[in-house]
Amino acid sequence: METIFDMVNKTYDDKKKIYLDTFNKLKIEYDGIKKTIRHYTLEGLVTNYLSKLGEAIKDNNAENIEYCLKGILDWYNANINDLTENGDLVDINLHKRNLELVENFYKTMTSTPSNCKVFKKEITNEISSELKFKKTSNIDKPIIFISHSSSDKKYGDALRNFIIGLGVKDEQLIYTSHELNGIPMDKNIYEYLRENFDNKVFMIILWSNTYLESPACLNEMGAAWVTQSDYTNVYVPDFKFGNPKYHQCAVDTRKMGPVLKNDGHCKTKMIELKNKILKMFNLEIDEKHFMVLLDEFMKEIV
Repeated sequence: METIFDMVNKTYDDKKKIYLDTFNKLKIEYDGIKKTIRHYTLEGLVTNYLSKLGEAIKDNNAENIEYCLKGILDWYNANINDLTENGDLVDINLHKRNLELVENFYKTMTSTPSNCKVFKKEITNEISSELKFKKTSNIDKPIIFISHSSSDKKYGDALRNFIIGLGVKDEQLIYTSHELNGIPMDKNIYEYLRENFDNKVFMIILWSNTYLESPACLNEMGAAWVTQSDYTNVYVPDFKFGNPKYHQCAVDTRKMGPVLKNDGHCKTKMIELKNKILKMFNLEIDEKHFMVLLDEFMKEIV
C-alpha cells in the first residue's frame, strides 16, 4: 500500500521532472525568443535580461533563469499594447507567442515545493550532473544534424546521400525529412533534441531564404549555439546573403561553407566537409568511390 510519505515523494519527483522538461524546452526556444525581441528593440533593460538569461541557461542556474524570465515577462506586459498598435511594423503573432512561452516557462518553473531553495539547488545539481554524465558517456558517439527547412528537401536529400555514402550510419544522422533519420513518433521533440545535442553534435545548417522565416529552424540553430555544438554553413543557390536576419543570427555567419552550385568552389568545400566527417567518425573511403559519390552529389543539386 502506498503511504503518505510515498505520495509526497512521488509528487516532489514529478515536479522535478516537470521543471527539467521545462528547462529543456527553454533551451530550445531561447534563441527564437531573443531574436524576436531584439528585432523590435535594443532597449537596455530587456536586452540585459535576455543576455543574462542565456548565461543562466548555460550555467544551469535555476534561480537566475526565473529572475530573468520575470524581467522579460514584465517587459512584455508593459509593452504588449504598443506592439499591437505597431502591428504594421512587427509580426505581432511572434510576440504573442513569445509572451505565451515566457509566461508558461515562468509559471511552471516557479510552481515549486515549499522548500524552494533546497528544490532549486537539487534541480541545478541534477541538470549539471546529467550534462556531465552525457558528455562523458557519449564522447565517442558523434551525431550529424542537418538543420533545414522542409521546402529545401531536394538539397537536404543530396546532403544526406553524401553523408551516408561516406559511411555514416542512419542512427548517427538526424535529418527529419527522411524516415530513417527522423525523430521517433513516441518521442517529445524537445526531449529528443536535448538528448542528441548532449552528444558530440556536428550541425550542418542548410541556409535558405525560407529557413530564415521559420521559427522552428531558428530554434534548432539556437540550440546549437546554446550547447556550443560544432557546425558548418551550407547554402542553397539562391540564398540572399544580404538578408539582415542572416547577420542577426547567433552563429558565426562568416564561417563560409559550400554554396550548392555545380562549380569548382562547391566541389572544393564538399571535399573539406568529407575530410571533417571522416575524421569525426574515424571512417575511410577510397578515392575512386569518393569521386563517384561527389559526382552523384553534384548531379543531385542541379
